[in-house]
Amino acid sequence: MADDNKFAKDEAPLVLDNLASIVKRSTGKINIKMRGKPALALDFRVNKLSLDIIDPTVLSISKHKSNDLGLLEKLKVAGKVSNILNDMGLSIFILRKGKKALSLGREATPILSSLLTGSDDIQIDSIRQVAKFERDIKKLTQNKE
Repeated sequence: MADDNKFAKDEAPLVLDNLASIVKRSTGKINIKMRGKPALALDFRVNKLSLDIIDPTVLSISKHKSNDLGLLEKLKVAGKVSNILNDMGLSIFILRKGKKALSLGREATPILSSLLTGSDDIQIDSIRQVAKFERDIKKLTQNKE
């Protein structure tokens, strides 16, 4: 397990650099379906990416156990990623079924969420949607066991 975490830490800067490169030079929309149903919608605009997670089962593709961390720890990790995105001049908006949950990076304007995450670059747009994400993830990990 420790090797998995080391790999993830070593690869994170490369992944973020590649993501930044894609977001900076891309415009348009990508809709991804799973089993014939909408699962994920990506909307690229200059320096902005909206990521709409329509079907939470798309999150089960990840090999990493996300249940090892609590909600606050996950938000703190997101805050670190948001700081990097801000430094790169990028913004990512995460939506759950069309409803905005989080804003990360340059365009985030947190008020209370900076107290939870320790970052000025992550904004909780909807506590309800973030909590629903957490519930979705817990259900997925319970179904895998």
